[in-house]
Amino acid sequence: MGFFDLNIPYHESDRHVIDKSSLKSRRLKLALKAMELGYTGVAYNRTLKGVISESDRCVIPLFPLSSLLKVAPSSSYFSASVKFHRELLNVDVSSPFRQYTRLTLIVDSAAPVLKSSNGILKSYDIVAVRPVNQNAFDQACKISEVDIIAIDYSEKLPFRLKHPMAKAAIKIHGRECSGRRTPFGCVEEGSTVVSGRVTGLQTVITADRCG
Repeated sequence: MGFFDLNIPYHESDRHVIDKSSLKSRRLKLALKAMELGYTGVAYNRTLKGVISESDRCVIPLFPLSSLLKVAPSSSYFSASVKFHRELLNVDVSSPFRQYTRLTLIVDSAAPVLKSSNGILKSYDIVAVRPVNQNAFDQACKISEVDIIAIDYSEKLPFRLKHPMAKAAIKIHGRECSGRRTPFGCVEEGSTVVSGRVTGLQTVITADRCG
């Protein structure tokens, strides 16, 4: 089965954002739509560039079940739609819908090595790195302790995908997967899962709500 890197951008904590309530409402509706389309989870993705600091610790709020159901269509229609799409995707209908927090770091060759013991990184469920040059890509493959190496194929790559580096990432950290563009703002294609450090999941829709 292919790997689909679905994430919903999180901008509510950005300093320049004025209307945070509309962004939160949009994020809620996108999560609900993903659920309706058969997905079993989404990640709210905060993207940062440069050196991270204590102010970048995760503050992404997950939606309680009541918030999701409040904006959902009628219960019978919504449950039927979830069931239809999950069966279409060959996904277990009884699987709960989960929310994750994600941090994507855009890094260059001057970026410090990312370690899973870093308290700021540990505050997120998923940590991804998006290299912007050859040195950053090589470093991500060989020594960075992250969950995903995100590569945007919608633009010309500023570095070469060297086979030895890709093999090193797979051998050291995990397995290579392929993604696709989604209507929810994800542009990573051909992402690589590199450690499986996902923790702290929150179930918001239980089996009886999706059946």
